[in-house]
Amino acid sequence: MRAGVAAHPNTPAELLGQLAAEFPAEVLGNPAWPLLRLAQPNLLKAWPDAAVLALLRLPQAPEWFRYHAAKSDSLEVQVALARHPALSPAEIDQLARHSAWVVRARIAARTDVSAELLHTLAHDPDYGVRLALASRSDLPASSVAALRRDPSHFVRQVISKPSDPASAPCCSCCACGRAEISA
Repeated sequence: MRAGVAAHPNTPAELLGQLAAEFPAEVLGNPAWPLLRLAQPNLLKAWPDAAVLALLRLPQAPEWFRYHAAKSDSLEVQVALARHPALSPAEIDQLARHSAWVVRARIAARTDVSAELLHTLAHDPDYGVRLALASRSDLPASSVAALRRDPSHFVRQVISKPSDPASAPCCSCCACGRAEISA
């Protein structure tokens, strides 16, 4: 019943904001969205963060919605936006310059970041961003080289770990490469 209300075109915008956390797909699929956006351009600012977060978890969250989410004051919303699978290159570039290191770190962990942006993030002032980047196994050589010279011991430690699980020691007693024998 409540899901039907979330999808109904006559449901007031305020009520949609309350239902979005529980029924994000229905709210996002509501045929009244184009009219609501025209009538209330700042509609999403009045909605609770839980509603915006639920809608951002949907891969089909449209670009206009992501645009408004990018204007949110909530760091939690910004991090969720940085995780969205359908970000455009422009959105990724914008979030890579975010003032919060945790948002930039989330961008550094994405697989669809350009080599140029990876190189920029390898020189980020916050070691948390560089640490997230060092955890990747698909970095260009220039980024790897920069991270191997990183001032943070933790970043250098992570970038130096073998990325191939087969090359790691299989037992804790030595680095022999043989399986442990259970007694």
